[in-house]
Amino acid sequence: MALLTRRRWLEEGLALLEEAGAEALTIESLTNRLGVTKGSFYHHFANYQDFKERLLEFWAEEGTLRIIQWAEKEAAPSEKLARVIRASLQPPRLDVALRVWALQDEQVRVHQQRIDQQRLEYLEALVAASGADHLYARQFARVLYSIYVGSQHIIPPIEGEDLGALYQLVQHCFEKEMR
Repeated sequence: MALLTRRRWLEEGLALLEEAGAEALTIESLTNRLGVTKGSFYHHFANYQDFKERLLEFWAEEGTLRIIQWAEKEAAPSEKLARVIRASLQPPRLDVALRVWALQDEQVRVHQQRIDQQRLEYLEALVAASGADHLYARQFARVLYSIYVGSQHIIPPIEGEDLGALYQLVQHCFEKEMR
């Protein structure tokens, strides 16, 4: 068996969280899934708290910063926004699991708030770069993000083309407002 990397542990942690929720995210469940001993876990992490902190940081990197970096490859704010929207069309079950966990755990809540703020600030900057004033950019960013978050919590979730259609409707309103 190849040696596990810290990244592999974190990827498995996010997968377990997405599939079964925070209560299933234990050292024992992780080691069982990966077919290794607890010693392997402690080789990569000082303790469960260390694992949890690194998992939350990993999620911020993968679920927010990578999307922003991908969007920033475009020159025009509208194209950057289009990339962010495309990324949000993927089924966001992990975001739902993390939000549920944030309701139960203060450390996770702090991370969730920071990520929400970072995402909102980025959306606001994109809208402002398109010519909107500060207040309008802030409100429009909140509308977009509310669609993203809210669409995850409706049962069944609004995903794919249906979610894309909502974003198109809102973008159409924005374009009319900016004329």
